[in-house]
Amino acid sequence: MKNVFIAIGGSGTKVAEALVKLITAGFPTKTDDNGIVTSAGDSLTIWRVDPDRNSGAAEDLKLALDNYRVLQGCLSDGDFARKMAMSRWGMDILSEAIHLDPLDLPEWKGNNPLDNKTKTLKGILDSNYGHNRSSIDFLNLLYSNKELNVPIDRGFYQRPFIGSAIMAIFAQSLIQDASIAGEKAKLNSYKNTKTRFFLCGSLHGGTGACGVSVIAQFLKEIKNEDGGGNDWTIGGCFLAPYFIPPDPPAEKLDESEEIDDVKIKELIKAKANHPAFANLTPEQKESLAKQILEGFYADTEGMILRARHGLDYYNQLEAADKPFDELYLVGKSAPNKLVNWSNGGASQRNPLNSAEVVAAISALNFFADNKTGDNESYVLASSDREVESDNMYLYDLPIYDVNKVKPIDPEKVLLATSLLNHLVLHHIPWEKMREAKGTMPFCKKYDGKTDAQINTDLDYYKRAFRNISWAVESLFIPHTESQPSGWHPEVSSNITNYFSPNAQSVENIKSRLEKKTFWGEDKGPNILGQSKVKFTSFDFSQWCPGGDFTPGEYLRFVWNEVFQKCKDRVD
Repeated sequence: MKNVFIAIGGSGTKVAEALVKLITAGFPTKTDDNGIVTSAGDSLTIWRVDPDRNSGAAEDLKLALDNYRVLQGCLSDGDFARKMAMSRWGMDILSEAIHLDPLDLPEWKGNNPLDNKTKTLKGILDSNYGHNRSSIDFLNLLYSNKELNVPIDRGFYQRPFIGSAIMAIFAQSLIQDASIAGEKAKLNSYKNTKTRFFLCGSLHGGTGACGVSVIAQFLKEIKNEDGGGNDWTIGGCFLAPYFIPPDPPAEKLDESEEIDDVKIKELIKAKANHPAFANLTPEQKESLAKQILEGFYADTEGMILRARHGLDYYNQLEAADKPFDELYLVGKSAPNKLVNWSNGGASQRNPLNSAEVVAAISALNFFADNKTGDNESYVLASSDREVESDNMYLYDLPIYDVNKVKPIDPEKVLLATSLLNHLVLHHIPWEKMREAKGTMPFCKKYDGKTDAQINTDLDYYKRAFRNISWAVESLFIPHTESQPSGWHPEVSSNITNYFSPNAQSVENIKSRLEKKTFWGEDKGPNILGQSKVKFTSFDFSQWCPGGDFTPGEYLRFVWNEVFQKCKDRVD
């Protein structure tokens, strides 16, 4: 099945990063023909729609995709040139996100030097595109002069009314094969192909708030062409306020005050050491200072109100048009407070937030073909217990289904993946592989292979688990004062224990996997949060897929055995 995740704006990009890391960690979307819970066999392409080309979120997403590409290479017998899906550990993810800049709009054949070149609202909407009559008279009725002339190459600054007109033009370019967006996205190639499109962005921002609705409506129009022949499913997730940025380096000027070069230079001089101005060119510093003085930045006081207005708009939109087959809303009653201020660009590097992980799980729920509402309504879900916004546990995460029969509890997924690392690296007799082939089916794969070949495979497994460990641990960075992520500190430390090479940690897990003797003491199950699993190292030694298999296929087979045995912990 083809899946397309459309990340709109910075928040949508962070959710895309979380999604890639969850798939890296083993989160499934289906059950295969052999009854194994997996995501292998599906594919995922990520579109990133954002005028902020150099954002920190884009770089973080790139790191997650690079990590997954290397992981899949390690689990495909180390053949990095082969198709990623050959590993059978997880779905085939296009190794690079398709970056779509909504400001890269079609140009008129007359090559007008001002044609959609100036990256402001006026520069695009009054660009003389196609030698049309100037639209400035109409624009002056709708926008102020500073709104028309503020640079929008870093986003729309929580003003969706600025971005919506741009997004409407951009959406149309997606089906123009000769346009920049059309050439990159290749939307026409998805026609007559069963595809799931999932859009994600913030409800209270600028880029996401306008982009999700506009692009969803456009996709529905294409879906319904020729009597609805395109087998597309359209899902979406809105992020309500879940973090609050700090105050900007300076206050905006009063509407009656005029902004001049003197005030801009004074601000730059006063805030020369502020991180937001670091590594910027003199021109970029002047632009940022002007944006601050004019008030073009995330206004924390108005976030909740903008989210409410956004919800009201979508309520009206759904009543009239219903562009979504599934729609999710994720937010926090008490948003986390960030410390580092940024107005976009490379300096904005926030850790993954627990709300973004929840939003990524909603995408997995959608990709697993689950329907939470009906033809007339959506379901607005909330936790059935009190959840601390800045101290969440794994058992607070939502559970979803695959094939509508198998519940996928995220805590149990992570317990199975974390324990899998220990089993493969510490319970397979790598140094006596050939001698063990009579007692452990996995070892038969190495019959006739040299020590060098065995050590090479061991190195690939070690490297694969380093990649998995990095993804898992970076999903759940512990809460710190400077970079709150929403997780309780215990979450990361508990997971890390299973990946740790520390001799005592390894021995403790090993002892709980020993077969109980008549007079021996039962060491109990392995535990993660409110989940537990109990089996022996002998059980593990017998788990092996039949025939020839890749390292990824072996890991998925063993993971499935462990996952099926995970249960709720009852003390």
